[in-house]
Amino acid sequence: MRLSVFIASVTFVGAVLAIPQQQTFDDIGKIPNGETYALECLLASGLDVSSLKSLQTGDFSNGDRVKCLVKCFFEKTGFMDAAGNLNEEAIVTQLSQFMPRDQVEKLAKNCKIEGTDPCDTAYQATDCYFKNKAGLF
Repeated sequence: MRLSVFIASVTFVGAVLAIPQQQTFDDIGKIPNGETYALECLLASGLDVSSLKSLQTGDFSNGDRVKCLVKCFFEKTGFMDAAGNLNEEAIVTQLSQFMPRDQVEKLAKNCKIEGTDPCDTAYQATDCYFKNKAGLF
């Protein structure tokens, strides 16, 4: 059970960060505490592991709890502040550890979105990452 939760949290982190398929999940470990944060956010959300499978495919139609789970992860990694503002510098700094910096900068700039609330902002930014990553990587 513990292994499956860990695998799901690593998969979730990869989905949230919109890592191209050719990247390995080892790259996720370069984000300080990424796996831990994903698991903490999963537990705080009250969602079960199976509800995260849709994130692997870029399907974010599971409602506000999934949106807020993404927000939780963004806050813990510094990608977003408590007020719901995206932190472009933190996103670029962390993701450029394992992706080309110029491409990450372009992605972060193109996806600096403000949603209806912090959870929606995290959702909209992540959705934008998925929609735009193909042209960048």
